[in-house]
Amino acid sequence: MIGCCEALEYIAYVATSTISFIDLIVDSIPDLKAYRPLLWGLFYASALFFHIKGDRAFWYFNFGLGIISIFIVILYCVGSLPYASFAKYAVDTNFEFAGGFSGFMKALPLAAWFFVGVESLPMVSDQVDHPKKVVPVAQVRCVGTLFVTGIAVFFVTVSLPPGLAALPAELVPFDNGFTLLFDISRQAATVLSLPATYATAFGFMWCYGKLIVAMATSRLLPVFLAKTTTSNSTPYAALLAGSGLSYALCIVVYIVPSIGQNLFNICVLAAFMSYTGQCVGYISLKHNYRNIKSSEFRSPFGTAGALYSISVWILCIVGVVAFQGHDAVECFAFLIVVVLLTLFYFGYARKRQTFSPQENRVMLVAHVTKFNIKKVAASRSQQNKSGASASGSRRHSKVNSDISGKKRSIRSERSGKSIRQDSNG
Repeated sequence: MIGCCEALEYIAYVATSTISFIDLIVDSIPDLKAYRPLLWGLFYASALFFHIKGDRAFWYFNFGLGIISIFIVILYCVGSLPYASFAKYAVDTNFEFAGGFSGFMKALPLAAWFFVGVESLPMVSDQVDHPKKVVPVAQVRCVGTLFVTGIAVFFVTVSLPPGLAALPAELVPFDNGFTLLFDISRQAATVLSLPATYATAFGFMWCYGKLIVAMATSRLLPVFLAKTTTSNSTPYAALLAGSGLSYALCIVVYIVPSIGQNLFNICVLAAFMSYTGQCVGYISLKHNYRNIKSSEFRSPFGTAGALYSISVWILCIVGVVAFQGHDAVECFAFLIVVVLLTLFYFGYARKRQTFSPQENRVMLVAHVTKFNIKKVAASRSQQNKSGASASGSRRHSKVNSDISGKKRSIRSERSGKSIRQDSNG
């Protein structure tokens, strides 16, 4: 169920990101609005080309998108500073705590979404050297990068004209900075936000490809989805299936536009359910398989950090379910999906489920380690019992010896008294 929730998260998020990407293009070129379904298809085709090509073509293209995206964020933050004034544009008494507690709960899921994607980095473990060292360090650096850039973007954006009050209506908040920096129109400024939006959808396609092929290898999904290319082992079947579902969601939003916001909330809800399950898995692994060194990085927060994370995700789930003002439509839709996935698992996957070769290696080590731990604990317990029994026997013998000695002493005293009495008589 956790795997299905995570796959649903990625598939739905690629759909919403693709819609956003094409909306930016349409904002710059309004005449293309009628061709949005075609433009969505062109995006999926272009992204799938690099994904299925795989190897260097994929990684170089992905690396290029990342560099360009970071460069544009830095350019926006640094270039907009001369025009920023926090005191003039960001300080507004009407927005000190907008909406009160309800407003906070409504915005919380979106704020937590700032760090989406970091959890997917372990999926690259089979494609890098020394993943136990590389992946955790990469995750920490990603969190740090997202935190710093997020804070910088926030303070710069709220400090630019026309001010904080106008931001909710902005399709592309970066336009406020780029129009001032380059003295260009808003349509031209929107083009600068395209690479990062494209990179978002492109990157999460890789996520659902890796996840679907992993589940298919374990026979949780039909085995044909585990097919890969012979040259680079690219999971082309999983990528095509996931992209087909994602594109279908785009078409549904095109037919019923009101579903768009609900689709994003369903995506967020699936993500928070998945994150909660991952934290529970971390706690279970940490307490049941302590001897397994799954990573060279040791979290300074440990179980307490995982419990705190669970509390945040649960709070975010409450924010999605009860504070979005949609009569919990996304909640009912998500529950329907969960019921369908549960029926699929018990009706199809459960009797076919098996361990993949990678899972067999990990689980073998885990079970052997746990067996050895239990064996050592049982041996120590037996030794303690034996020691306690022997100690008790020694104490019992000593007590018996003391009692026997006292009895002999008493008999001797009594015999002495009798002899003295006879002598006196």
